[in-house]
Amino acid sequence: MSRRGVSVLLCAALLTVGGCAARESGSGSQEEGSYLIYYSALADQEGESAVEGERRVLSQGQETIPGLMELLLEQPQSPELTSPFPSGLQLLDWQLSEGVLYLNLSDQYYSLSGVDLTLADACLTLTLCQLEEVDSVYVTVEGHDLPYRSIQQLSAEDILLAGGADEPMSLGVDLWYLRQGGQNLGVERRQIIKDVDQTVVEAVLSAWAEGPEEKGLSPCLPEGTQILSAQVEDGVCLVDLSPEFIQGLPASQTTAALMVYAMVNTLCELDGVEAVQLYIEGQPAPAVGNLPLDRALIPDTTLGVEG
Repeated sequence: MSRRGVSVLLCAALLTVGGCAARESGSGSQEEGSYLIYYSALADQEGESAVEGERRVLSQGQETIPGLMELLLEQPQSPELTSPFPSGLQLLDWQLSEGVLYLNLSDQYYSLSGVDLTLADACLTLTLCQLEEVDSVYVTVEGHDLPYRSIQQLSAEDILLAGGADEPMSLGVDLWYLRQGGQNLGVERRQIIKDVDQTVVEAVLSAWAEGPEEKGLSPCLPEGTQILSAQVEDGVCLVDLSPEFIQGLPASQTTAALMVYAMVNTLCELDGVEAVQLYIEGQPAPAVGNLPLDRALIPDTTLGVEG
């Protein structure tokens, strides 16, 4: 089976494109029971698409909608793709009414937010809207809407199908910042735009560097700091900064360490990033108090509190 079907970019706005054109670009069974199953492509940091389709075949006699959901919740065959869905997620029930496919999922879906929720929604929508009888998908969790989702009913027309990175990509991300008082971190959920000449890591880091929009949060990149480069190798995001980063950290070791972890936690929200290592002009960063920076740091979500 061929892995690469149609690359997709999640766009900044709801796009007005023809429903038939969008569906035909990503459906078209090459053989009976053959469909594109969409998975996350963000693990490939050099890639230019958010999700990609992998052609799979339903088992003979298998009911279509439960069968597609079963394939969606499996791991993809390609090592370059990953599942955007949390482990243990189940389809509890479904109903198709006047073109709207209502999916009721188990509570594992509540764990998704930011980029992960954006990708999961896109994979569900693109996969299931291949069916002629499905115009849109409405996802609930144990019978309830997700209260923090801006759009509840999703259609293939909300997603641009493109063959290359000629359009910006909109991503919902979780950005970590210092709470006023300097004793813990808070999370700001924001929709950001990845330009065509940026990697996902560069886009997220750039948005984080701009500082928070919510009251009660403080920026964590010392004034004057320049981000020289950011790239991912073997699951570690290597971030090279100018000397102003170390020079501008506060005297309080606790607050300084929290500012470092604000960057680490933010970047480790991304698929394919498991740890962050900081450099200063190409050299391993010096320690901040008792926190060594000459090695990769894994995220610490216990440092955050709800606002």
